[in-house]
Amino acid sequence: MESIIILLVIAVIAIIAIINYIKKMKSGSSCCCEGSEIIKKVKIKDKNKKNYPYKKVIKIGGMSCTKCAQIIENNFNKIEGIYARIDFDNEEAVILSKKELEGKVLEDVIKESGYRYYIK
Repeated sequence: MESIIILLVIAVIAIIAIINYIKKMKSGSSCCCEGSEIIKKVKIKDKNKKNYPYKKVIKIGGMSCTKCAQIIENNFNKIEGIYARIDFDNEEAVILSKKELEGKVLEDVIKESGYRYYIK
């Protein structure tokens, strides 16, 4: 009798966990940016791409939504002399800069944002 009660309790817990997981997946709130938090875009002072002679294209792994991409883009665009655009669909960043950037700078910004960096 005790075994049946324990099995029923385990089954109920499993069903509740599955229902919660399905709700989370349907709502799209399965990433770091849960809820309806609005992420303000960092404004670039100089949007003229001709003023940025250096260009790097890098792969970024671990983004699960466009808010993730916006967080990374903002962290790049906070740096003076950088104009970055993140393409969430291709998991890629195009980084324009006014001076040559070391790979370590790019890697640090991505890692500090909580994502993975790949050289392309």
